[in-house]
Amino acid sequence: MMTKTDIKVGAIGCGQFMRRQHIQTISRSEKLALRFLADLNEQKLDEVSTLYSPGKKSTDWREVVQDPEVDVVVVGIEPKFHPEITVAALEAGKPVYVEKPVAETIAEGRKIQEVAERTKLPVAVGFNRRLSPAVEWIDQQLASHSGPLTMLYRICDDDRVRPPDQQWKKKDRLLTEAVHIFDLFFYFAQSEPCRVYATEARSNDALVTIEFSNGSQGTLLSSSLGSLEQPKERFEAVLHQAVVEMDDYVEGRAYGDLPGPARICFAGRAYDGCNNEHVQNFKKRGLAAMVELRKRYVQGLGDPPIPQINYTSDKGWGSALEEFCLNAIRGAGIRNANVVDGNRATACALAARRSIETKKSVSLSSFVRM
Repeated sequence: MMTKTDIKVGAIGCGQFMRRQHIQTISRSEKLALRFLADLNEQKLDEVSTLYSPGKKSTDWREVVQDPEVDVVVVGIEPKFHPEITVAALEAGKPVYVEKPVAETIAEGRKIQEVAERTKLPVAVGFNRRLSPAVEWIDQQLASHSGPLTMLYRICDDDRVRPPDQQWKKKDRLLTEAVHIFDLFFYFAQSEPCRVYATEARSNDALVTIEFSNGSQGTLLSSSLGSLEQPKERFEAVLHQAVVEMDDYVEGRAYGDLPGPARICFAGRAYDGCNNEHVQNFKKRGLAAMVELRKRYVQGLGDPPIPQINYTSDKGWGSALEEFCLNAIRGAGIRNANVVDGNRATACALAARRSIETKKSVSLSSFVRM
């Protein structure tokens, strides 16, 4: 039974991501309580309920939204359901934390934005990287710089190991995964995107360049054809005679006239039922420890093994969810990406897809009005 009563959360979705991230965050929090849990899959619902003991459970998400005791709704299921559930929760008077993408179309995203503005309720989109320790450190380096940024980002993993409940992510990585990075480019550039050019050598193996109105640009390599032995993500920003690098959210490096430190390592994220030695190992050894862990993962070692290697870095999942819930209820300022940010990232993804299809650059002003 629940014992924590500060903020009651209704969670919709019991897939791997929700089990490994948001539900564990709620369970560990001193300020949040899992009031209601829902999933269409009754077996999954029962399994997760046994582990985390929600106050109520249901196979109907509408019961979560309508429960008068639920303070905040968290949505983590397939994107095609995001708009309907988010709008219903807002209409029921609940702030919403919805996973990315906020919507699969511009029209659906605008509908959520309109309802959020009318109800005056906050919506956070799950661009958790903004609140990760690594991004907060990068932000400190960029704050000393004025002028446009040139940014490179590689996000490269292996979809062969994607669990059955996440197969929908294979359909279009630009919309389901790359939106994370489009949002980071905007967050770092602090400027609106104006033009997108993209090419695709193989299915879900794309290069995307986004130009911003202040002269900044960001280029993303997004692929599902990589090796699990290599770091999944790498960021590099070229400033004026200075460079910032970050690998897999476990190590950052600063070169040139920047506040530094020149090298910094970040602790990993712990998980229930796992060997969590990586948490402090990342903090001590950074990228070297991540590469070592990935090789062990591929070889099937560990006691017990890490079920999902891409979740070992601290990419801000816990901070993003807990901070939003607390500030939404308290009426405080929200640092999370909001629905406008979510719609911007979706527009970039759809523009990139159009660019690939037409083999031409796409103007964001002609594609969608932000």
